[in-house]
Amino acid sequence: MRVRLLGALEVLDDDGAPVAVAGTRVRALLAALALRPGRLVPADRLVDALWEDDPPANASNALQTLVKRLRAALGRPGAVLWRDGGYVLDVEPAQVDSHVFTALTLPYATGALPDRMADGEVPGAELDDACAELDEALALWRGPALADLRTVSYLAAAAARLEERRLAAVEARAAAHLALGREVDLSAEAAAHPLRERLSALAMRALARSGRQAAALALYERVRRALADELGVDPGPELRAAHLDVLRGQQDPIAPSPPLKRIPGIPGTGVPGIRAGRAWAPPTTFVGREEEVTRLAALLRDSRLVTVVGPGGAGKTRLAVETALRAADLTGEGAWLAELAPLTDPADVVRAVLETLGADAEPRVGGDWRRDPQDPAERLVAALSGREPLLILDNCEHVIDAAAGLAELVLRRCPGVRVLATSREPLGVPGETLAPIPPLGLPPEGVTSVTPREAGEYPAVRLLVDRARAVSPGFALDEHTTPHVVTICRRLDGMPLAIELAAARIRALGPERLAARIDDRFRLLTGGSRTALPRHRTLSAVVEWSWDLLAPEERTLAERLAVFAGGATLDDAELVCGGDGLDVVAVLPSLVDKSLLETPGDGRFRMLETIRAYALRRLTDSGELDRYRRRHAAHFLRLAEDAEPRLRGAGQLEWMARLTAEQDNLNAALRWAVDSREAETALRLCGTLSWYWWLRGHRGQAAAWAGQVLELVPEGPPAGLVRAYAGCRFAVTVTRLGAIWTEPARVEEIRRELGDLIDEALREGQVHPMLPILRAVVTAMAGRREEAAAMLDAYTGSDDPWLAGSALMIRGGSLGSPSGSEQDVAEAVRRFRALGERWGLSEALLTLAALRARRGAPTTDLIGEIAGLTAGWVSADDMISTLTRLAALRLQAGDAEGAAADVTAARSHVAAGVSPYALVQVSMGEAKVARSGGDLDGAVAAYEKALAVLREHLTIPQLLASAYAEYGRTLLARGDLGGALARHHQALDALGGAPDPPVLSTVLAGLAMIALAGGDAVRSAALFGAADAAHQGWRADAEAAEALTAAREAAGPDFDAAYERGRTASPEDLGLPATGSSR
Repeated sequence: MRVRLLGALEVLDDDGAPVAVAGTRVRALLAALALRPGRLVPADRLVDALWEDDPPANASNALQTLVKRLRAALGRPGAVLWRDGGYVLDVEPAQVDSHVFTALTLPYATGALPDRMADGEVPGAELDDACAELDEALALWRGPALADLRTVSYLAAAAARLEERRLAAVEARAAAHLALGREVDLSAEAAAHPLRERLSALAMRALARSGRQAAALALYERVRRALADELGVDPGPELRAAHLDVLRGQQDPIAPSPPLKRIPGIPGTGVPGIRAGRAWAPPTTFVGREEEVTRLAALLRDSRLVTVVGPGGAGKTRLAVETALRAADLTGEGAWLAELAPLTDPADVVRAVLETLGADAEPRVGGDWRRDPQDPAERLVAALSGREPLLILDNCEHVIDAAAGLAELVLRRCPGVRVLATSREPLGVPGETLAPIPPLGLPPEGVTSVTPREAGEYPAVRLLVDRARAVSPGFALDEHTTPHVVTICRRLDGMPLAIELAAARIRALGPERLAARIDDRFRLLTGGSRTALPRHRTLSAVVEWSWDLLAPEERTLAERLAVFAGGATLDDAELVCGGDGLDVVAVLPSLVDKSLLETPGDGRFRMLETIRAYALRRLTDSGELDRYRRRHAAHFLRLAEDAEPRLRGAGQLEWMARLTAEQDNLNAALRWAVDSREAETALRLCGTLSWYWWLRGHRGQAAAWAGQVLELVPEGPPAGLVRAYAGCRFAVTVTRLGAIWTEPARVEEIRRELGDLIDEALREGQVHPMLPILRAVVTAMAGRREEAAAMLDAYTGSDDPWLAGSALMIRGGSLGSPSGSEQDVAEAVRRFRALGERWGLSEALLTLAALRARRGAPTTDLIGEIAGLTAGWVSADDMISTLTRLAALRLQAGDAEGAAADVTAARSHVAAGVSPYALVQVSMGEAKVARSGGDLDGAVAAYEKALAVLREHLTIPQLLASAYAEYGRTLLARGDLGGALARHHQALDALGGAPDPPVLSTVLAGLAMIALAGGDAVRSAALFGAADAAHQGWRADAEAAEALTAAREAAGPDFDAAYERGRTASPEDLGLPATGSSR
């Protein structure tokens, strides 16, 4: 099937026979679809085209009826397809004459020959080919396009566009013939289109070439009068040049290509002094917006008005221009950029667009001067009627109403025009599609260390490097510069203009000093391009431009919102910023519309850091900063105190997420309280958050904050704030326990201080359950195990289910009798499960699994539950701890593959911010997995890595001893008995004077295995006895249990006596160095 639009509408079947399509609307439907063959035409567009301002009551059904009639007329049910909200004419573009014509004439769409053909050096054969191509294209025309359907406005506009292209082809064909020295007759075309200057110029040259100079001069005079009478303008440069050549008798075959095509109805096109507004490619490279270009081009295909919205300096103009240049297929006439930023009067918007198109807004004196000047808006409509340009309205925000009115007018009355606007707020016009522009991509905040290669993959970093190299060619992204470049890009929110201003300072300051001074961004980031508008030359000017466009109440709210460090929910904003007659709910959306706030979709409102810094400066200048900082701190103190008890129940995840979302605000509130020496607020907030930080695994952060807060009250806890003070002391004490484990005097001092503090806090009221648990742990560390056990016995009967469950877990896992341990921990599991508290349940299940593994019982059911309890919300340290403990359990259960997967997952959580303890856990986990798979060299390397970290940092004695013992076992497996023995002696030394029984038993069992391997089965039996006397936890190790059996067989009747002697012997009696002997 072929469809012919270049003349009256015709349809031909595959054999070339006509196909009758009756009914004006059915024919109009076919024509509308044929204009976009094989491409979807939205149903609403078809309804608008076919019924214009008078659609039927049920337009959808009426359209379906027309489609059915068209399918029937074509005799092909599949000729018109329904897809995704519209219809598609299922024919190839090559079967529609208008598309064949458009494709053939694409190189000549301006009416001029391509530049390479106009330079006079192109072979004649190429010009012959051009003539043939244009002849073929023009031969497709049978008469005026869509001649029988021009009463349909939509199709009349399409016909006008096709006619414009036909005339351009006529002009290009004439230019080619003239270039070949051939005669061509353009008299009829020139007479029919007296205002088309290029056509008339070519006709004059053709007449002169044929010896008819007088006719050429007469034609010039007719055109000159028509231009003056109809448009009030003088002839343009090309027509004047042709006139001058005819007067001189010159026969230059081709005039230079025009700087701008004359647009019917728009005077002044190409007139000297008028700046044409064709969108042009800026001289700098385009970095990092490829996805946005693709998305914006797609929006423009589906919508005739798209507005790119975003804050100042986000790169809206560059994105719009780049998209227009790359999406040239969207329009038949290219893109025109109307720069509205310089305007101060909204009344000048239409005139600015007219000038962009190369026209004056007012007619010149000429013709009938008594006529009233045509309204500029009407002149614009007349100019754009029947045309298909893409009109870019750039920087609309300060003339938003006028820009919106113009866009609405163009959409309504110029159906071929598409509008792409850029603004800091939407135009608010019906049919508008918004395209918010995000900041350039940045390395995530949680990533504290990236390689130069990784950093270079982020658009913000690429932009800074690209612009920095422009001013400092030797600049490179390397190990030294990368962290500073990433810091700069993050602090500047990934905003392109701010990054470009920063890059200009790289040459003078270097990235390190620039990053260190970036907080003073408004003083630092000045000196942008001299050709830029003043508001784009400094960072301060960019923000001030947006600020000056705000209403007074909008400025007030923006200033107050700046006290929020991590964004705000609507409720938070209303509670902190409301008052003094300010309606936060009413004003907040307008700040979003004006790109002062972002809404990422999580129910929060965020302010870019650059805008926030400016707003804080304004709030400070107004004298209101302290007032709203205080309100902000009080609000988030209430949130923290409301959340704390809920962190130990079924709502744990919800409240954990709530506090995590507000982490920046909580930190900002605490920072203000400390800096302002507001001791009560600081103690209460830090003391309350300590429990949240502890659960999340942010113990280093908790200790750092608590240390600063405690410095505010060097004399001790103020009256009424002892519990808050105790919470801060908890945060400091927990992080120090590992370092002082082997210092009995210091442990005893902490035990006494902690006991006294808790007793005093209890007089104020109920304390957090972790305080008594910590008291019991420190008491046990001080060597008072019976006293600690008594405390735990008492706590198991507490009315607080979390305290009771924790006491049961610790008693069963560390301090209880072997016979009752599993029952205690199983009860702890039941209680935590009843509470719905996931962290406690995870720890209790891990403890229960370890106890089961010791006696060889299955643990698979427990392992499966543990894995998902804390994933996603605990710290990397805690996640590593859980995964490596799970890996150890899987190894004991024989699941080497699962253990390897857990250790690999643990390694993936390692980042620059994890603790040395976490690094050791990962390395030791890798060592165990390697050893279980027979890779002894790999295991040795992993243990060496773990011990290197342990030697460098103060560490927990049990961990160091375990590392030495496990390393020794690996050396034993390699046959290095001397190395194995030395490592086990180091393990004994590391345990100190009060060794941990389970770890000590493991070390002694390892020594027994070394003795057995050395051929001394009797000594092995004695050491196994010593191991059992310390703790029977070592028996969970299958390898050690096998060695015990082997020792019994090898020692024979001497085994039992040696075993019993070992149970009661001292280290000296066994020939071992005393624990902690080198300390």
